[in-house]
Amino acid sequence: MTGKKTVIFSIVMFLAALALLVAYMRVVTPSGIQNPRLEHAHVRMQLFVDGQSVDFADEKFQRPTPAGCTDALPEEPIHFHDRKNQFVHLHWKGMSGGLVLKNYGWNLIGGKTGLLGYRMDRLPLIQNRVPIYGDVLPKLSEDAELWVYSGDKNGFVRREAHDFLFKDFETFFNAKSAVGTTEPDFWRDMLFARGAAHEGHDHAAEGATQPKTKTEAELSRINNLLGNVVVFAQKNKPADVQVKDAFNRLEPLSESTCGG
Repeated sequence: MTGKKTVIFSIVMFLAALALLVAYMRVVTPSGIQNPRLEHAHVRMQLFVDGQSVDFADEKFQRPTPAGCTDALPEEPIHFHDRKNQFVHLHWKGMSGGLVLKNYGWNLIGGKTGLLGYRMDRLPLIQNRVPIYGDVLPKLSEDAELWVYSGDKNGFVRREAHDFLFKDFETFFNAKSAVGTTEPDFWRDMLFARGAAHEGHDHAAEGATQPKTKTEAELSRINNLLGNVVVFAQKNKPADVQVKDAFNRLEPLSESTCGG
């Protein structure tokens, strides 16, 4: 083989290897991780493992509180912070229940162990690993199934575990996030205009007036809450009274949520 042919062959092999690498990255990476888009939404999630409630307010799940509103894309798509239980903070679009669980140690959706996947939106691709937060969930029993419910204190329905694991939360809850909409919306604007992301801090614009009390629907819009979900990881189906009790213990929504 001549020198020129050797060079051409090497280039072809390199491009083929690169194409295979990119194809592999795409196969093992959900679309929301491949091409991150800014989100600022929330899900109230409760998780029970063999009857024991997981406290997401525990330090091992918590990240430092973000400093107010920003339109910059965070490096991590999913957080718990403010030392709050239940509140899953979603900062990239396309997140699912399976990605939340994988982020904290339960890989029920496949892909690369220890990674949510690879970002495909910047070069070099090989450096675009999106690691999980950590293996911090309790050990999952081999015979455990996921029993998933959505709803609120007024009622609930059982959902397919597969849908919870693989469908993005907007699809799963049949809800539309306020982030990314193009039409003017008072509550969406408030979500970003008010800097009072965390209880005890209110950086609302001076002179702004807010209602003294707000309905649950208004609070849901302020918080950009997509929905509530209760997940039981155990062998047997939970009793309805257990599910109802969980939805009766939803953490209250704050009147400002902008910071994270």
